[in-house]
Amino acid sequence: MHHWNTQYPNRFNLDSTDDYQKWRDEKLAAYPGNLGDLVVELGDMTAITDAEKARIMDLVERANMCVYTAGKAELSMDSLLSLGKQLGVSDTDKSRRHANSDELTNSGILNRAIPFTTRHVRWHTDATYYGSDKTIQALFLLCQRPAIEGGSNKVLDHEIMYILLRDKNPEALRVLMSKDCFKYKNPKTGEIDDHLGGKVFWTNPDGYLCHRFSFRKMDMAWSEDSDVRAARDELESLMLNESGHVIEGRLESGLGLVSNNVLHTREKLMDSEDPSNKRLLFRTRFYDRVNC
Repeated sequence: MHHWNTQYPNRFNLDSTDDYQKWRDEKLAAYPGNLGDLVVELGDMTAITDAEKARIMDLVERANMCVYTAGKAELSMDSLLSLGKQLGVSDTDKSRRHANSDELTNSGILNRAIPFTTRHVRWHTDATYYGSDKTIQALFLLCQRPAIEGGSNKVLDHEIMYILLRDKNPEALRVLMSKDCFKYKNPKTGEIDDHLGGKVFWTNPDGYLCHRFSFRKMDMAWSEDSDVRAARDELESLMLNESGHVIEGRLESGLGLVSNNVLHTREKLMDSEDPSNKRLLFRTRFYDRVNC
């Protein structure tokens, strides 16, 4: 463990360079180079050992995520929630969502929403439209059945995106950290909700960096402020260029993702015609995060 949050508390302060530069160099040197570097082998995800937890925490600090094996645990939502509790997160958003929205499958459940279809999903974090006072900070996944073909993901730690943008255009980053950049737009009615949306980057009370972004236009009303538009263009350009820090892979049966809501995509997939064999991933999202 590097303990960067206590060692470099001003690393996300744009007016402080010393902490940032030291953290930046260490972060880039420690960042996993491929999917294999992200994997933690668990004997039972519902009863992780101290050594397994330490390995998860190390990777979460280095990359804000890890890929894990479920081991002998049942592949279920209960197992996913159990893993969260062992890692210090339990405040889920389940109560405010559709009862079946924890099951990512193309079986007709919420089939108009992109995560539940076979379509390609561009770069995003989950639940971008939540208010800044209580937003999604962690995203966990567990695969019971993968698609017949396709459906791989690309992932990128939002702290790496912060570094890329700060090095290239710190003033654009300052805009994204200081201004309310977008509001939630109801995709059915077009109505704007002034209470949902806000900044793109910010730090939580514990000093950790939070981030939200999506290429979706249906439910995001971006500010027409010229500074926000220019900063958004810089951010989108960096995402589309896909730096060498992007990691790609597919969750097979028994594999899952622990993340502090990192940036991710999903490639187009082909699913089974048999409902009992369709792709099925369990998803849970938390208002709290995995702290290192």
